[in-house]
Amino acid sequence: MLATFYFPYLSMLNAPSAPSGVVELIRHGNVQAAAAHVQRLVESDDDASPAALLQLQGDLQLSLGMEVDADDSFREAQKRMRDDKDAMRFVSWRNAGWQALFRYRYGTAMSCFMRIADHPCASAAQRLDALFGAFGVLFSVGRLRDARAALDTLEDLLDESAAQVSHAAGWQRLLSTVRVDVEAQSQLRSHAALSDHIYWQVDLTSDIAPQRPVALRVLTGSIDDRLLRERIEFLELLAQLAGGERDARLALIAHAEWAGKQGIQNYQSVVRIEIVLASLVGGATSLAESMLTSLTAEVRMPQSHRQLEYLYCLAKLRHVEGRSGESLELYTRYALAAVSCIRDEAVALARYGQRTARAPEQLDDIGARLPARYRRAYRYLLDNLERKDLSIREIAAQIGVTDRALQSAFAASLGSTPTEIIRRLRMERIRAELEGQDSAHEHGILATAVKWGVSNRSTLINGYRREFNESPSDTLNR
Repeated sequence: MLATFYFPYLSMLNAPSAPSGVVELIRHGNVQAAAAHVQRLVESDDDASPAALLQLQGDLQLSLGMEVDADDSFREAQKRMRDDKDAMRFVSWRNAGWQALFRYRYGTAMSCFMRIADHPCASAAQRLDALFGAFGVLFSVGRLRDARAALDTLEDLLDESAAQVSHAAGWQRLLSTVRVDVEAQSQLRSHAALSDHIYWQVDLTSDIAPQRPVALRVLTGSIDDRLLRERIEFLELLAQLAGGERDARLALIAHAEWAGKQGIQNYQSVVRIEIVLASLVGGATSLAESMLTSLTAEVRMPQSHRQLEYLYCLAKLRHVEGRSGESLELYTRYALAAVSCIRDEAVALARYGQRTARAPEQLDDIGARLPARYRRAYRYLLDNLERKDLSIREIAAQIGVTDRALQSAFAASLGSTPTEIIRRLRMERIRAELEGQDSAHEHGILATAVKWGVSNRSTLINGYRREFNESPSDTLNR
């Protein structure tokens, strides 16, 4: 599961009072050492340990697969919140959600995360954590379109509430890394050599094409957190292997061994599967065989999602080796597991699907090409398009940037200024109503224009002709 790798970093972001030594250990990828450090602090404090420290201890224990210990830490943390019922309730939902996600119980996890994300009293930090958990569920069940939308929501929320969130810069680094990760995974799984990986193909062949990881890596250029850079560098090596570059093999194996040394066994299994997929694409069958052999017996057990990609990889490898009968048997088991997973996921996605969907305009061609913060400016522009007094300064103020920054971002991403986009969109709305005829005949051309913030006849005619090479009356009378 993709989210499990990032969970220690997420836990650090959610613990603003964490000792600096623990923060540095996590940032540098020393998860086991960080857990041991927190354990010593808790033991030295005895009964005086604050709830936040116990929470962090539970998170790190969960990351290391110490589920029973994590449950004990979470319970103790909640006991120390008895005087704050609301805080205890949110923490209870949050802990249950992450524990369920680590146990592949996606329906329970999504229900817990959405309770927090949709609760009017949840803080920005609590909502960020919950939405990241929801993203983890969506990616784990192969819903890449929804996972990308969850990342958009996370970035928007972070832009809106950066002043209220501790470690806002860390959150931005996390989301930038995850964005690259999702697109790299999409590129790998959409390769023609893996086209029979049916579980992933529905969203991979949707009308929203993945962005190129190379273009997205500019987002991660300034990230110096070793834990995040480990993942970025691993993804780059994975792409090299998929491209047929065998020199990447030793470094990829070293990354898998590093994960094992850190005690993050769940992530080590994920890495090995990813290496196998890239090996199958790049023709490195011996490496694929080695990685599959090294997977733990636990991963090979018939437990739906834990077994799914293992079965596919093994079936694919046997096919490449010419062992057709064995490959067919394995692929049949994989297909049955995929159907079982899809059926189970209906429960997980039902809770998420109840959320208010984004308006279609928010995901049109213009909005999709803007950086996350400026998408919010574009949505504000759309929502207020009919107002004659709508100004660039007002739009910029909505996202806390200067007029010049707004102008520059739009010009760089779209090749047009916000003023030009407002003008064009208004003309398109006017044209749509004129083509509808009934309302246009009744109220007149200028009245239609006024409805969309254009009250000057000369401005209307000149702008309309520039956009459509005809006058409004030509459209109306056609």
